[in-house]
Amino acid sequence: MANCNNLFTEFNKSIKLTAERRQKLRDKRNDLRRRIEGGYSIVKASDRYDHELKFQTQGSFIMDTIISPEDKNSEYDLDDGLYFIGAASRNDRPVPATFHNWVIKSIKEGKSDNQYEEIIDKYTCVRVKYKGNNGDFNYHIDIPIYYAGNLNNPDLAHLNSGWIESNPIDFIVWFEKLIESGFRQEFILERKLYSDEYQNWFSDMRKKDHQLRKIVRYLKAWGDHLDGEMPPGIVMTILAGYNYKSNERDDVSLKETLISIQSYLMNNGFKCPRPTSPKDEDLFKSYTPEQKDFFLNELDDFVTSAKQAIEMENQKSACRKWQKHLGDRFPCFLAKDEIEGSKAYATAPLIKSDNSRSA
Repeated sequence: MANCNNLFTEFNKSIKLTAERRQKLRDKRNDLRRRIEGGYSIVKASDRYDHELKFQTQGSFIMDTIISPEDKNSEYDLDDGLYFIGAASRNDRPVPATFHNWVIKSIKEGKSDNQYEEIIDKYTCVRVKYKGNNGDFNYHIDIPIYYAGNLNNPDLAHLNSGWIESNPIDFIVWFEKLIESGFRQEFILERKLYSDEYQNWFSDMRKKDHQLRKIVRYLKAWGDHLDGEMPPGIVMTILAGYNYKSNERDDVSLKETLISIQSYLMNNGFKCPRPTSPKDEDLFKSYTPEQKDFFLNELDDFVTSAKQAIEMENQKSACRKWQKHLGDRFPCFLAKDEIEGSKAYATAPLIKSDNSRSA
């Protein structure tokens, strides 16, 4: 059987967000936080509650499952939650649109030497877009807005659905427990007390690069390559978490995980229940029959190719099966064009006859 584990190792390096891009996101995030805090000191004259602001980065950046996009016209991003700390009930506090407007005005009022390209008000967040320098990808920072008495029980300010229960910190905890990474909720909720321990954990976590993190990246890269109606990163992360199959080889692990995802969806009526608040919300609920069929067909095609790739004896041939679904970044130029376990010769080896004599 063709072993493509070394090719997946190189592929993982190519799709994992580089240290330079991570630092760029951190720098812009920190600058944007200062900008919002400075601007809010001006805007809050219209906020009779005079809320305290807190920030918490969430999602794939923290869990280190973020990837660089394949298409130069695409963007990479960071989610930085903004919490308005207050005691007002849902009925008593202003509507979500008011908070979105406060954040947008705060960004515009806040002072900074760093210039953003555009602010977009979305249902679930305020998006701040930036242009990449020297031909690099463009990128953006999404700011989901929460209201909470404390960080344990926040409500998300959704422009279409109103105030809805949502706790992104719980999602990080759920994911990290799956791989027993040693993450503790206190790292976030009581950051000042556990800052050193958190930094040590984060450094160790990135060095070890658990296989589940890589499987999530591979699934995201698959979706990124196909684009179109493929599920977002949170769905890929949840499906991988529910169905992850470990193996010493990444190619085998991915194949087995894909098969498990396919079986899981077929057996539960094509649902992806959220593991944290709002718990059991089906993230496929809004999908049309056409969208469901598209994903299931692509998944079936990927499973077929993965099975074929594992069974092939020639690594170059197997690599093309993976590359079909993962894109040209999958490094087939490194694949060996030979039968697994055999020795390849550029020319036929010389075989001496029985009558040959030594000189």
